[in-house]
Amino acid sequence: MNRRLVFVFLLFLCNFNAFSQVNARFFINTGRVDLSEDRNTEAIRNFNTAIAARPDHFEAWFFRGIAKFNLNDYAGSLADFTETIRLHPLYARAYHYRGIVNDRLTNYYDAKADFRKALEIDPYNADLFVAAGATDMHLNDFEAAVKSYDMALIIFPHYADAYLNRGVAKHILGKSEEALLDIGKAISSDPYSVEAWLKRSMLRAELKQYDAALDDLTQAIKLDGQNPLIYFQRAQLMLQKADTLAALKDFEQVNILDPRNALTYYNRALLHSLRNELPEAKAFYRQVILINPSNIYSHFNLGIVNYKMELYNEADDNFTAALQLFPGFVGAMVNRSLVRKAMNKNAAAEADYSQAMALIQKMNQNEDNPANLFGKYADSTYFNKIIALEADFINGNSLLQRPQFRKVDIQPFGNITIAFARQNTQQKANSTRNFFDLQLSQLNAELPEGLRLAYQFKLPADETFDLQQQEKLIEATTLTYSQKQLILGVLNQERNNLSRAIEYYANIPLADSLAAFALLNQAVAHFNKEENRLMETEYVEAVTIQKGAAMNKPKAPEKDRTLNIGEAFKLLEKSDKRSPKNAFVAFNKGNLLLQTGAFHPAIDAFSDAIAFEPNFGEAYYNRALTLLYLNENELACTDLSKAGENGIEASYAVIRKYCSAK
Repeated sequence: MNRRLVFVFLLFLCNFNAFSQVNARFFINTGRVDLSEDRNTEAIRNFNTAIAARPDHFEAWFFRGIAKFNLNDYAGSLADFTETIRLHPLYARAYHYRGIVNDRLTNYYDAKADFRKALEIDPYNADLFVAAGATDMHLNDFEAAVKSYDMALIIFPHYADAYLNRGVAKHILGKSEEALLDIGKAISSDPYSVEAWLKRSMLRAELKQYDAALDDLTQAIKLDGQNPLIYFQRAQLMLQKADTLAALKDFEQVNILDPRNALTYYNRALLHSLRNELPEAKAFYRQVILINPSNIYSHFNLGIVNYKMELYNEADDNFTAALQLFPGFVGAMVNRSLVRKAMNKNAAAEADYSQAMALIQKMNQNEDNPANLFGKYADSTYFNKIIALEADFINGNSLLQRPQFRKVDIQPFGNITIAFARQNTQQKANSTRNFFDLQLSQLNAELPEGLRLAYQFKLPADETFDLQQQEKLIEATTLTYSQKQLILGVLNQERNNLSRAIEYYANIPLADSLAAFALLNQAVAHFNKEENRLMETEYVEAVTIQKGAAMNKPKAPEKDRTLNIGEAFKLLEKSDKRSPKNAFVAFNKGNLLLQTGAFHPAIDAFSDAIAFEPNFGEAYYNRALTLLYLNENELACTDLSKAGENGIEASYAVIRKYCSAK
């Protein structure tokens, strides 16, 4: 099944009496054009508009679900397909696509229920039987999968995917000859299916039909010469034919096409090691570790290579790294003992030997001679066989460990201030869209056009004007005293003259209607001053979630290295009292709390911001990152979906990284 949902593109031409209905249809049709041209975020914006105009219009929800699915937002698409079904309980395609999403989310029994309901409504849909068969396969019910594919082929006798999947199911059931016939029919129905040629080559290789398997791979390369999987498979075939040099050549091609394919670097390292080409093996094991530092067997095998090259200090480090990842790794302990003995570190070698023997005896109680087992574990070829076709190597204990926090190297949106309104521009890390409310609109009505304000995220300073000259121009206007102080504060804050900005804001009486704005900006200015102080001393771990990576700065005395948000928080509280239920004040509170590691209070503050402003995408985004930091992936992914729905395109990159289906 392709990663993107396929839908039939039909434009409905209808006459509507009400403008809102015409408006909704226009945005649905525009969104569908976007969807057909793979502009998924633009499609979501159009469907959002249609839903706002006509929340009971099932098509807008349905097609938005497809757009979210295409962006890997499975939680969001599941919610939209569910709403489609609520609005139109007999819409078979909504059950069909929700079933696919549930399958992706490993909710297999929910997926089966969706496909069953869809088939009740549309019993002659071959696509539904193929989708149901895939879920049966995921549940290891291969007999049921074969029956589903049988039904698909009764309805559509030339359905290549049905033949291909039925062939895979029959292969797993041990019916290899029938599987070959089915995959052959898949190729006859669709000779351009690279997957079918690949699958048949793998099956033929299993049956030791090497030349035929090689012919299939040659055809696959003709169809898609840029597919690294084909070269990987051909390299494995060359190994089965004992042609090591040809295998190495194909593995090299895999890494040319996919430079971060760690498994292929591992295979290359192992083959060079077996050929006693140790410097080459060493370079490739190091490449694996660079990509995946937790690959314990690369640390171990690199230790073996360094030991053979008599680089004992490096070998000691390699075995130690393997033991740090997996403390019960007897092979690493045994070989580190030998390395340390070679380095004349006899006491350390004896300690490793004793610990290794204790573990060996515990694991092999029926063995008569533990010394023979020690020799087995010390054999440098003992772990070479682990390569096979495994896609990854993990520490056996790692799945049992759940760290309290995760390092999240993605930058959230920073604080919001009252700033000069600007044209919206696309920036990679920061939102630049303007937010307005009634009070700010009333103020802007009294301000000259060039001095109008908006709630905005921090933008680069405008260096095009002379600060002193601008201040003189503002003083010469007919604005009220408080208005002038606010504008002058904004002017200086945008130029990063924080102390002077604070002075201007402090001049505004607390009873003035503009005090809430001034207090909001003053709080951010205080926080930025404190942040600047830390940047000049040492970067604290609490700020890592915002900045992504610690900066190398000179160390300061211990007492100076705490991020102090007290004054900024007091000012936000005062602003909150003068402008209750202000989403932007709550958002900034969340950011301040986040910086000090108060994660749960930060989540509460972002939640308040969302309650006050339900379409506040940046608040959903920041709450999501905080939840990710706490390993609350399911909640975080729901928030990321809402952030994307509300215009935060960066959400989809985070979804791909942290919310992929199991």
